[in-house]
Formats: sequence, C-alpha cells, structure tokens
Amino acid sequence: MNPDQVGDILAKTISVIFLMAAPVLFAGLAVGFLVSIFQAATQINEVTLVFIPKMLVTGLVLWLTGGWIFEQLSGFVHEITVAISFASQGGT
Repeated sequence: MNPDQVGDILAKTISVIFLMAAPVLFAGLAVGFLVSIFQAATQINEVTLVFIPKMLVTGLVLWLTGGWIFEQLSGFVHEITVAISFASQGGT
C-alpha cells in the first residue's frame, strides 16, 4: 500500500464515523437545545432535567437508524478488507 491509499482509507474512515455518529449526536444536540430553552423560559435550573429526554431520544434514534448504521459499517469493512487483500497480493 502506498501513502496515497492509506490517506484515502483514513479519509473514508473519518467520513464513515461521522455519518454513523451524526444522527445520534444531532438528535442529542436538538433535545439539549430545546430543554435549555424550556429551562430558560421557566427558570427551572435543574441539571438532571436534560438527562432523561436526551437518553430517551438517543435510544430512539439508535433504534430507528441502527440498521442503516450497520449497513454503513459493514459496507466500509467490506471495502477495507477488499483493499487490504488487493494490496497484500501485490496490486497497486
């Protein structure tokens, strides 16, 4: 494997990680923002108030997108194994 191929694999790895994590992270961000708006409007300053909604939304998003996340991960692993086997056989 040459350095360009390694760089391409690392770039693909970062993009796949972002794609898999984005739905969960953005859902948690949205819920945290909405709860903090609610807390500011009602002046309820309870630190633990945001924990339960974030936990529930994170679980729901993982349940809804779990199949898609698994497809992304399995496709990526397949691409990497093909690239590694191709490079180990002397391909360029």
